[in-house]
Amino acid sequence: MAVATPETRLQSRVLATVTVSFAMDYVLLLQRIFDALFNSAIYSSLALALVIIFRSTGLLNFAQGEMATFTAYIAFVLLSGPQPRLTGGGLAGLIPGVPFSIPLAIIGAVVCGMAAGAATERALIRPLGGASDLALVNITIGLLLATNSLMAQWWGTGPRFFPSIFPTGAGQHFVILGARLRYSTVGVWAILLSVLVLLVLLLRHTRAGLAFRAVSISPSNAELVGVRVGPTLMYGWALASGFGALAACLSANSVLLEPSMMLRVLVYAFAAATLGGLDSPKGALVGGLIIGLSQTLIPAYVPFIGFELSVLPALLAMVVILLIRPAGLYGTKRIERV
Repeated sequence: MAVATPETRLQSRVLATVTVSFAMDYVLLLQRIFDALFNSAIYSSLALALVIIFRSTGLLNFAQGEMATFTAYIAFVLLSGPQPRLTGGGLAGLIPGVPFSIPLAIIGAVVCGMAAGAATERALIRPLGGASDLALVNITIGLLLATNSLMAQWWGTGPRFFPSIFPTGAGQHFVILGARLRYSTVGVWAILLSVLVLLVLLLRHTRAGLAFRAVSISPSNAELVGVRVGPTLMYGWALASGFGALAACLSANSVLLEPSMMLRVLVYAFAAATLGGLDSPKGALVGGLIIGLSQTLIPAYVPFIGFELSVLPALLAMVVILLIRPAGLYGTKRIERV
């Protein structure tokens, strides 16, 4: 029988220490990936809203985040019920069943968001159909400022707690290889993927979807074959605003509800949409995933990039991809006749 010498005991201790350290690092990496997945889903949802509008009109809607936040406040009013001191509480009291449960309040906010998106296209965008892209972008920036100021006036600038639709308490998670995957992360991704599948089915197997695809390719040619371009664009704005409302309601619990809640999210959503391709719903999903992971992992493992510069990895990822594929990962390459 071999006798353990001091050298072999020391080697065993070193090997055990290295093994434990490697396992801890592996679990920490997996945990960071799980934590990043929640943000990735939110970025993808808002990026999808940006893609829908850009695909139909070629316009970037800078007010998308503020419009989404406004609908999250509507959900908050529907959750709170008829409170006289809460703006909109009196009107909410006239709706049967108020205060609503969280799922019903979110559905109500999505419906209101779709109505607001359709009204925005009809009242602000369509009358300026012949204007330059710069003029239309200025309209969306003005809408951003006006909506933000209106929310601050009606509901104040202080943060409000918005309940989560998913369990978020202690123990509300799966344990996978030692890391914790929260139920909220799984739930948000399940909703996002379900909505994306419904969107694909809607665009490919309905008359409205066919009209939307025709308008996105060529509005003038679509109009020649009888497609009503105006209502179709209004339909696209309604869909985009609905996705934005869903993203705001799902993220309000983690970032707290306040007027500028979605401004930072909008920056990452723009990066995700640009990276994936501004006319590709699949690209919005993949772009949001890349941005969310790079935002979390790069500052954690690159010493000179702290979490205060978390926007820098997203920018770097976008620049690298665009240098290789200028139209984005899944964007359509534009071919121009010269």
